[in-house]
Formats: sequence, C-alpha cells, structure tokens
Amino acid sequence: MTAVAAYRLRLIFGLALAFCTFGLAVALAGPVSMPLSGWDPPVRMVAVTEGRAVAAAATNPPDLEAVERLTRQTLAEKPGDAAAWARLAWIASEAGDTEAMLEALDRSYAVAPFGPDITAWRLRFAYGRWGALTPELRRLASEELVVTTRHRPGVADAALADITDPAGRLAFDLTARRAKTAAV
Repeated sequence: MTAVAAYRLRLIFGLALAFCTFGLAVALAGPVSMPLSGWDPPVRMVAVTEGRAVAAAATNPPDLEAVERLTRQTLAEKPGDAAAWARLAWIASEAGDTEAMLEALDRSYAVAPFGPDITAWRLRFAYGRWGALTPELRRLASEELVVTTRHRPGVADAALADITDPAGRLAFDLTARRAKTAAV
C-alpha cells in the first residue's frame, strides 16, 4: 500500500467516524432538549440579579439599599458567590458597619479563598481596610496575595496601586516582597 493510499484510507475512516459521531449526537440530543409537557420556564438566571446589583453600585451616589437587596437575592439563589459576599462587605463598609463587613468578607474568603475573578478587588478592599481586619482575615488576605504574586503578578501590582491605607500598603508590600523572594 502506497503512502497516498494509506492517507486516503485514514481520511475516509476519519470522515466516517465524524459523521457517525455527529449523527449519534443529534439522535441523543433531540429527546433530551425537548421540553416536557407542563414544563415551567427556567428559573431566573442569577446573572441578571448580579448585573442589576453591580449597576446599582455603579451609580453616583450608589443606591446601597438596592445593591443590598439585589445582592441578597443573588446569594439566596447562589450562596457560593464570592463576589456577592464581597459586595455585601463593601455595602457594610460604606454603611459604617464593621462587624457586618468582617463577616461578609470572611464568607467571601470561605467560598473562594483564591479568587480568581474577585482577587484584584478583594485585595484592594482588604488591604485598604487593613486596620479593621481580624487576624484571621489578615492571614487569608496575605495568603491570597502570596498566591497572586507568584502566579498573577500583574494583578497584584495593579491592586497595590489603588491601596491608600498606609498600614495596608506596607503590609501588602512586605507580603508581596516575601512571596517574590520565596518563589526564587
């Protein structure tokens, strides 16, 4: 058998396999995707509530009552949403409720200790309120910063630029330097 004939045979076999796979997928997907009689519409997507909460937070001044209501709706449907817990921490911070801020920030770390989507914001928030954090929250923020510095240094560098609390900047800088020297 020549090389050209072997190539053609493999090509024909590959096309036949692809055709059979596609046919099987269509045959199996049909009954699965058909709605049942009396099927209720799907539950409202959490992303809609989440988007509304973010939009309410972006107004000037932010509508804290609407943000909190929408965020709590998001958490009722998706309790493992680290961004929603972090947003509750921000709401409590804006309202001057340190205890609620600490509790919500702790929940945010509990559901997603290393982000990744919330990492930059959470580092800015935690280190921006460094003096108010409990030792446990300081440890969690430091661990997140160490991981971020090693694996996503640009995110850590960008977060540092936005921290205005002097104690938080110092703690951030020392932790990031320690992480960089330990990684070498």
